[in-house]
Amino acid sequence: MTASPLFIVLEGIDGSGTTTQAERLLAHLRGRGRQVSGTREPSTGPVGKLIREILLGGHAPAPGSSVHGDTMALLFAADRRDHLQREIEPALAAGTDVVSDRYVWSSLAYQAQEADLPWVRGLARSLREPDLTLLIDLPIEEAARRRALAGRPVERYDADSYLAKVAAHYRKLAAEDPQAVVIDGRPNLDDVTQLICNAVDNLLAARGER
Repeated sequence: MTASPLFIVLEGIDGSGTTTQAERLLAHLRGRGRQVSGTREPSTGPVGKLIREILLGGHAPAPGSSVHGDTMALLFAADRRDHLQREIEPALAAGTDVVSDRYVWSSLAYQAQEADLPWVRGLARSLREPDLTLLIDLPIEEAARRRALAGRPVERYDADSYLAKVAAHYRKLAAEDPQAVVIDGRPNLDDVTQLICNAVDNLLAARGER
């Protein structure tokens, strides 16, 4: 059977390892002989670059203030639509698998903590749905330890109290989505990679593809 392209998304709180595991999943898919492209959100497009500056504390309207949650939700939604049109849809149309480090769930889990959830959901209406969403579930304390170990700068959403709500919302999203698999992020790097690759291999087998 001719392989049809997959759209796979990795989600999880900051420090859960989505970026590292996305790279490893790309290598696994290439090893299976599949054409694959990696991407991320915020994207590398113009709106995504602005979001990354804001997350690191730039573009505050006044000293000691920050960009409003509603504005952040709109920016993420705009970046996502640009991301789809500019990268994801063209790759899939060309028969290339796409692995994205974050997608709609990030808005539902993160921005919905500082904006109205039904409104945030509405911003994502009619967007392409992933074939598989992999949620790397990791305790917030361990995620914080890993961020500190990696020397990552503190970002807008890194407070443990905030991430506890984000993590709970992620789990709720996974429980409601039949196209989602929860991955235990606590084992070592290689074991987590194996769990992720197994989930993708199971999807390919179910579709009768190599």
